This record gives sequence, structure tokens and C-alpha cells, in this order.
Amino acid sequence: MRVSIIVNNYNYQDFVGRAVESALQQSYEDLEVIVVDDGSQDGSLEILSAYGDAVSLIAKTNGGQASAYGRGFERATGDIIIFLDADDWLYPSAAAEVVAAWRAGTSKVQYRLAMVNVSGESLGRYVPRSMHDRDALDLLCRFGAYGSPPGSGNAFSADFLRHILPLDEQRWRIAADTVPILLAPIYGEIISLPMTLGAYRLHRRNSEDDFLSNNAPEGLWQEFRRISSTKQYIQAALVQRKLAVRLPLLFAPWECRIAALCIRFGGKPNDDTAPSKEQFLWFMLSSIWRWPDWGWVSKSMLSAWAVLLLTLPHGAARWLALKHRSSTGAVAS
Repeated sequence: MRVSIIVNNYNYQDFVGRAVESALQQSYEDLEVIVVDDGSQDGSLEILSAYGDAVSLIAKTNGGQASAYGRGFERATGDIIIFLDADDWLYPSAAAEVVAAWRAGTSKVQYRLAMVNVSGESLGRYVPRSMHDRDALDLLCRFGAYGSPPGSGNAFSADFLRHILPLDEQRWRIAADTVPILLAPIYGEIISLPMTLGAYRLHRRNSEDDFLSNNAPEGLWQEFRRISSTKQYIQAALVQRKLAVRLPLLFAPWECRIAALCIRFGGKPNDDTAPSKEQFLWFMLSSIWRWPDWGWVSKSMLSAWAVLLLTLPHGAARWLALKHRSSTGAVAS
């Protein structure tokens, strides 16, 4: 099977070289490397041009992540597609391990990523905390989510991607990786590899960087709206495929955490998308206790954390939020 690694880059001159090198240094031989530069204004193109014929370079005007995915996939000739974010990198055996695990009917193989800081140094944590495969479709129909790595931790079937690409470029300027990740269980089998095959770099600072453990560019409310919008999109896709869907879709535990932090510390939104504290608390507790692969101790702890976070004085709630983050290393799965 041929593997296409598509590196999507925008103004990541400090990181993109390592991403490309990691793709070129894969131990698997039947592989191509495509790099999509989405209108970078830094020195990225100069760095990328130096690779010459070793990579297939697409330099385009800025259009966002969905646009970069679409252009890269148009050029790809592989049976398996890995969308590698320019701030992450893959370990040398990643493609080979994916191919070895692949079988007929697979839509996605997923693997853990090691969390590293802006300098590429290990943070001693991994993402996701849990991965779902055989139960992924059931969780998707109930929660609109399942345990999966961020974009660089997924290898997709090209046949599956032809069903869903290209994406609406305006709607998915950011977070386009969410769509193939979440739709994959609808179109085939998910395989989880119990190994770490790449690195997920945490680098972007935002006004709530004490609380968020990802690279969200605009903070807590942007994350909440992304979750809400994605659930609507996934719900529509499930209904279209005539699957039994739980309405409304519940929140996965990591989504509960982000939403609770947003309501408590996100400040006042500039629209009416925010639920009331009381409405959300009951919905969140209902979601937590319906999540299938947690025991009662974990569910009780997250429930107590949420109640206290939303009711304690600000200083105590902030201490609790930071304590929970340091003890879990939680990142949206």
C-alpha cells in the first residue's frame, strides 16, 4: 500500500522543517511527501523550497485548513493518507506500523502522540488518554465524539476521504481535522495502535493558557463554539446515514471540562451561544454518568469537580481548575 503524508503549513517556519524531515525519514519505502503551504508570510517557503524534488510542494494563497487538506488530497496518490500538522512530527516507524496493522474495510488507524513543549521537549504526557475503536460508532451516535488523537495521530483510507472531501472551506478554516476524525467510524473500521508514533507540540499561548492544553488560537469560547458547531455537523451526518442518534448529543468528558471552564472563566461572550450555568451543569452531569468506559470513581470525581468549579469563589475555583489540569494533562481527545 502506498502512504501519502500531507504536511499542512501556515507561518510555522520554526517547526515545519522538523515535520517534513520526519516524513522523509520514514522507514516505509512506498511513500510520498506532499507539503501544502497555505499562504505563509514568514520564511516557510524558503525552507520548503530547499527540499527540491524530495517533496511535492503546493504553494497557495491562504484559505485555511480545509483548503489545505483539499489541495493536498487532490495531489495524493496513496492508499493511506496522513495529514501531518507542521508543528508536529512523526516517529520513523509510523507509516510502517500503520501499514502493518491495516486490513480490508479500515477507514482509520490511530496512534498516540507524545506531548512536547515549544522546544520539542517531552512533557511526560500523551494524547489521547484513551482510544476507542470497536465502540467508536456507538459513542459517536450518543456523544458525537470518541477517544481519538489530534490530526497528526490518524492515518485515513483514501477511499473514505473521497466520500467527505473537499470540505466547506469557509466553515472549516480551522479545526478541519475534526471532520475526518469523527466521520471515520461511519465509513469503516477504526484500529487503535497501543504505541506512540509521533509528537504533538503545545506552543500557542492564549489568554486562558493556564486552562487549555491545546493550541486553540482564541481561547475558551472559541473552543466551546467549535465543540457545539461540530456536534451539529456530526449529528446531521449521522441522520443522513440513517443511524440511530441520541438527540441532543451528549458531551464527552473532555468536552464537559472545556465547557465548564469556559462558562466559569471565559468571560462574557459577544453573542447568545452560552448556556446558563444551571442548564449546563445538569446536562454535563447527565453526560458524565452515561459515558461508558469510566468507573464510578472517575465519574464521581469529575462530577464533583464540575459542581465545585461552577459554585466556589473565583480564587478557589481557579486553584481547582489548575489542580485538575496538572493531575490529568487533559487534552480534547
